[in-house]
Amino acid sequence: MIRQRYPEVKKLHFFSDGPATQYRQKGNFYPLSTEPYKLGFENVNWNYFEAGHGKGAPDGVGGALKRSADRAIKHGEDIPNAQILYEKLKCTNSSVELFYISEDDVESKPEIPAIAPIKGTMRVHQVLSVSPGKLKYRDITCLCKREAGMLGCPCYQLMEATISEEDNHVPTFDGTTETRWRPEFIEAKHIGEWCVVDYDDEAYPGIIIEVEEHNIMVKCMPRNGINKFFWPSPREGVTWYADRQILCLIPEPQVLNKRSVQVDKATWKYVEEQFR
Repeated sequence: MIRQRYPEVKKLHFFSDGPATQYRQKGNFYPLSTEPYKLGFENVNWNYFEAGHGKGAPDGVGGALKRSADRAIKHGEDIPNAQILYEKLKCTNSSVELFYISEDDVESKPEIPAIAPIKGTMRVHQVLSVSPGKLKYRDITCLCKREAGMLGCPCYQLMEATISEEDNHVPTFDGTTETRWRPEFIEAKHIGEWCVVDYDDEAYPGIIIEVEEHNIMVKCMPRNGINKFFWPSPREGVTWYADRQILCLIPEPQVLNKRSVQVDKATWKYVEEQFR
């Protein structure tokens, strides 16, 4: 739509919140580094607001549409599916432009290939792509060279990554691999990494958000089944743990649906063995 209405635009800038199951995860990094180039754009810059600061105009637009739907229901109308919701909202003559995407449209799109995650994804607040399949990223957004047409300034330890398909090798776990998954001490450099904690003899995955000496603050995910966890969490699960309660570091959990994630199966098998 942007290409059709504003053909002179060459660079894309996104500003959004950073939910781990939507925008700030490897499943979004792949289209970010590929799709814009197919449409003729030169580069892309995606910036994530800090946690708790992501509310913006889209939230207001969504709220207005929800209120319109609520009014229709209160007047006795039925809205059993997305297509009817779309048709009802179109009849309100709202200034909001609406698009209906059918299930067939979604299914017709090729699946995103399995790609390797970027280490420290949850700390990232700016992702850039200046060539297909290539990403640059950093913890803090910087646009100091934008007037000169340069997005990838070297400020704040700009890192680079190539978006490639993930190695399908499944790791094996034995007595010699534990040190690779559990460093001798959890340190500040591990902030932003995923881990599994031992809470009352049960394993809970979470993300390390603060480290003070031998105490680690972790935001854990509540259970939603066997190796299935709510994320984003419906409640704040931030707690301090002793270093010894951190069982191991793990890869970023895999998205199952809009509300749940799953720890890599081989990793979860290793975790379960620690409680036998």
